[in-house]
Amino acid sequence: MSKKKLKTVIAASQDGVCALTQTPLADNQALNDTDRKIAKASGGIYTIPNTRVVNPRAHMLRHGILRIRTGIMDEIKSVFDDRVQTMRLKNKINNQLLAYQRRVDTVNSETEAFLKESLKPVETRLARIDSRLKTLVAGFSEVDSLTKTALAVPGVGEITIAALLVYIDLEKAATPSALWKYAGLHCASGERYTKGEAGGGNKTLRTVLWTSADSLMKGKNGYRAIYDRVKTRLAASQKLVKSRNTEGKLVEVQWGEAKPSHRHGAALRAIMKQLLADYWLIGRELAGLPVTTPYVEGVLGHKDISPPAERGWMI
Repeated sequence: MSKKKLKTVIAASQDGVCALTQTPLADNQALNDTDRKIAKASGGIYTIPNTRVVNPRAHMLRHGILRIRTGIMDEIKSVFDDRVQTMRLKNKINNQLLAYQRRVDTVNSETEAFLKESLKPVETRLARIDSRLKTLVAGFSEVDSLTKTALAVPGVGEITIAALLVYIDLEKAATPSALWKYAGLHCASGERYTKGEAGGGNKTLRTVLWTSADSLMKGKNGYRAIYDRVKTRLAASQKLVKSRNTEGKLVEVQWGEAKPSHRHGAALRAIMKQLLADYWLIGRELAGLPVTTPYVEGVLGHKDISPPAERGWMI
């Protein structure tokens, strides 16, 4: 039975109301969610006895992933969501134009002209969205100490801060490593996804962090020092790592023999993780939440851990 048919049958058996809240379900089944009574992790599958139809917000609340935002935070989330969708459209158009330029797609001159013309209002809208986000983040910094502190860090911009505000709930993240896992930075990119399983981390947040790390790497700051240190260490490391060879095949080599681009990516990833760790520590301290000794210090025994202040985080 298709998912649409399953929803229709179960919704009818529920008299058209949400199984969790008893509020009316949408007539369009695409606007409703299916919820497994026995979770997927416990072997539950979508069958009529194990499935109920629910409102999306009630579904999110049941799984503890509904984050209620009010006031300016709700507006920042709304504008940031607009930015994500507009960026996707911009990238889609640019990628198709690039395919035409590289002659990997057969050029249709009429479509090419249409896409070029369509790109202009998209770029204009994106510029307006970015300007609005910067204004909102600047305004929020007047009432939020963490945002004010983050804005003062050299190289950390409003778009990055907006993403951190939108996606990160410091009360739920008991450790920096929890944020790394949420962003998909807890393992190598090749191990991030498992076929048939949900996961992989928050790709949108990871993309923003990558862009921010690339910018921080180019500046003269404490994050650049992390990049240099990690890249130098890996260039001399004999530790084995899975890397792509010149044929694109995944092989096991020593870090020092891996492609420079692989070591570059690993060093940028170190900046991303440190940025999240600094945000976590400063944010938790400002909120009066308990903080723990970093994993690399408490468990791995590293003694050269520098404080966020060396990277511009001043309370």
